[in-house]
Formats: sequence, C-alpha cells, structure tokens
Amino acid sequence: MKRSMIVTISICLIIIFSGITSAKQLSVKKIVSNTDISTGDSANISLEFENPFNKSLPVKIEDNNVLGNNGLEIQCYEYELPDRPLTLVGYDFPIQAYSPGEFTLDPATVTYTNPETGTQESVKTQPVKIVIRQGRATGQQQGITQIYQCGGVSMRSTSVSSSSSSSVSISSGSQQVNPNINPQPADSPENIQQVGQDMQNIKQQMERQQQDKQKMEEELKRRIENNGEFQNLSEELQKQGYAPDGQQIRPESNNTGNFDYGFKKGEENANISGRMDAGKMENIREQSTEDVKKLEQYIENNETFRQMQNTLLDKGYNLSGKKIDLEQNISSFQYSYSDQQGRNASIEGNVTGAGEIKDIAPKEPDQPYWIIALLLILLSGIYLYNKFRNNSRPFEPAMETIHIDPKENALLLLEKAIGMFNSGMHREAYVEASNAVRAYFKGSSGIQELTSDEIIRSIRGSKEKGYIEDVRDCFMLCDLVKFAKYEPNREDFNRVAELARRIIV
Repeated sequence: MKRSMIVTISICLIIIFSGITSAKQLSVKKIVSNTDISTGDSANISLEFENPFNKSLPVKIEDNNVLGNNGLEIQCYEYELPDRPLTLVGYDFPIQAYSPGEFTLDPATVTYTNPETGTQESVKTQPVKIVIRQGRATGQQQGITQIYQCGGVSMRSTSVSSSSSSSVSISSGSQQVNPNINPQPADSPENIQQVGQDMQNIKQQMERQQQDKQKMEEELKRRIENNGEFQNLSEELQKQGYAPDGQQIRPESNNTGNFDYGFKKGEENANISGRMDAGKMENIREQSTEDVKKLEQYIENNETFRQMQNTLLDKGYNLSGKKIDLEQNISSFQYSYSDQQGRNASIEGNVTGAGEIKDIAPKEPDQPYWIIALLLILLSGIYLYNKFRNNSRPFEPAMETIHIDPKENALLLLEKAIGMFNSGMHREAYVEASNAVRAYFKGSSGIQELTSDEIIRSIRGSKEKGYIEDVRDCFMLCDLVKFAKYEPNREDFNRVAELARRIIV
C-alpha cells in the first residue's frame, strides 16, 4: 500500500512537470470490426480516441472508408468529444463488401485546438488493410456516400454504381413481379380500358380530397379572423404600422387547427399565432421584433443587471448570446457569457411588459478551481498507475455513434428526384420521390419496407388527420406512373414534391 502511494505521488509529480515542458496531445486509432471478410458481409468502422485533457473537445473528422466502389467518405464532420480518457466513436453506416481482393482504408485525420497551447493540431490514424474473400454473390448496387457537416453547412450526396459496372447512375428502385401470374399484354383492349378508368378514378378522388381540404381551410380561416381576440391583436398591430404578410393554417376540421399570421413593418416582423379548438380560441399570442428590442432595453438599462454584467466582464467573461422567451404578462431571459478557458456563466431572470425586472440572478461555475485541478491530477496518476501495473485488464471505452440523419437523407433524395424530373427522367423522378418519403419513415420511425397502405396504417393514431392525408395523396400521385398510359406532367410532380417536403419537414 505504501509503495502504491509512493508510485502514485511520483506519477503525479511527473505529470505536473511534463505539463510544463510539453503539452498533451490527442491520439486516435481506426478500428475495423473484422478485417478478414467475404463478399456480401459488412465491415463496421470506428475511431478510438484517447483524450488527455480531462474536458470535452470539439474536433473535425476527415475519413474515407471505401471498399472498391462502396463506402463512406466523410469530407468534414464536427463532433464534440466527451470529457472521458477513452472514447470509441462508431459510424452508423456498415460498409458491405462486393468484390474480393485486398483493400486499404485511408488514415483518418482529426483536427482540433489544443486547449493547453491554443494552437490548431492534426493527428492521423494508421491505414487499415482488409482482405475480402469470394463469398456469396450480391448483385446489388454499390455507392459512395459523401458527408460534409461543418460550420453550419450540412451536405450529403451518394454516387451509385452497379456491381457489374463502374458507371455512375441514380438508383430509382424497381417493381417486383410475381412469376406465377401471367398478365395480359399491356396494349390489350381490356388493359387499356381498365388503366384509363383507374387513372380517372384516382384523379377524381384526389381532386375531391383537395377541394374538401381547401374548404376546411377556408372555413377555419373565416372563424379565426372573425374571432374577437384575433381581431383586437390584428388591429393593434396595424395601428403600429404593421401590414399583413401572409398566413399559415393547418386545419384538422372546419373549427379546429393551428395558425400563424405574419405582419411586416419595414425591417420589423410580427406574428399572431395560436390554436382554435372546436371553435374556441386557445393559446393565442402576439409578438414582434420590436417587443424583443424593448425588453432588451429594459434588461440592459437595469442597474442590478449592469452590476452583475460588469462583475462577469471583470472576471474575463464576454457576452456570447441572448435569449428572451416572450410571454403575455412576464417574459424570461438569459444572457450567456464565456471566457478563454471555456468556462460558461449566465444572468437569468424575468421581465414584465412594463419593464420591471424580477428574480434576476447570476450563475457561475464553482470557484475552487485549484481543488478540481488537484483532484484531476491525482485521478490521472491513479489511472496511469493502474494501466501500467496491469495490462491484462484493458479499459473498456464508452461507445458513441455518429448517426446519419433521416430527415437530411430524405430531403437529399427529394432534391435528387426534382433534378431527375428537370433532366427529363419523369417516371424515375416519381419513384425517387416516393423512395424519399419511405426512407424518411424507415429512418425516423423504424418502419421497414412496407406498402403505401401499410405505412399509412402504421402512422394512423400518432399523426394528425391532415398529415396522414398528405402521405396518402403523395403515394397516390407517385403510384400513377405504374400505369403505362399515364403521362407525367409538371403540375402533378410539383404537387408530389410539395407533399413530400411537408411530410419530411
């Protein structure tokens, strides 16, 4: 026990003096779940980080993991590394092997700012060799997915190629045919007559649904604009010089739904939003950018607030953000501050419409930093001592996962469909738009490959009536391309794109 304490103290002293002479560095290692696989199998890629700084660390990852013509190319990905000594970050994107042979995965590059020196540094992993043996044939399509998610910019794209060809193409899906059924020729009189009748019925049904929805929206709009509370708020805004600037109404019935009316005055904006339920107005509120600016003046001219802010500024903090949640009688606010050491502080409270400040209080991190630093040094010494003393008990890292966002992926497919239609690939564009909606439900709700009717039944009860109608209309329009005599047109496709975007967003 005595010897253990001596070793621990010695290691702590070494850490202290080594910190003076040389700064710590982040280290990273690329790990593959299995480097000896067969065609048809999948390889899972992850990065193992050793973070010596005892604090969370923002990093940027560049990493190419491509086996033949299939894989994931991360051009830039911002990630917040947690304050743990060892973290395993796995990609939620297994890479399937299509061709036999020997492949080498490129080194991953991780860029970060060293919190001890303030300089930007980059570290790289080792390259990883993978052997793929001939296994079961796949016959599927291959593709390289590119991801860029840095600086507030998020872009994703996929180039697709066939396993038997190196040419790039756009995946548009295919329709399965039952080999036990012997269909009549497409141009037989019976088929032509049935196709025409089916197309006409679908178009008429959709037109009736659209007319019913429009009538419902117009009736709800009339009830909202005839409501006394709404009229008073609207007249008050117009007296202040605001002019109506459009509205969004989401009806659930003739007298129930949500609404948001916009108003504009030069560079200033205002809105009246709320909900009508069974003809009764609920949660109606009016707010404007002028209201926010007025409350900011009340807060920042308050003597107590100014004293608190000056105290934080004297301690090295700088203002990093403002947040004011507008309410009818009293609003809450939070002013955020940060310093060069990464510490955060805030001033929070409430403000009335008349400018009275209530419940104001500053929030700072705990003051005894030297105690925390000493404890961290001691814990680091114990950790290193145990690590070197017993290598037979490896540290089990916590597993983190980088997820591929289903909404962004679905919107990317929808934009691809629009591009296909503009390029003359009309029927393929309808199928791709349908694939975008299906991909959204699969990624966000776990709904697997189902028919249109099965998807609608699975979301019934968890979505409002208007949303379900949008899904039904979108699938019905997309299904029109299954009829040989249907001629795709710009008006129908624009309606498909509008419905798909509403469903996804």
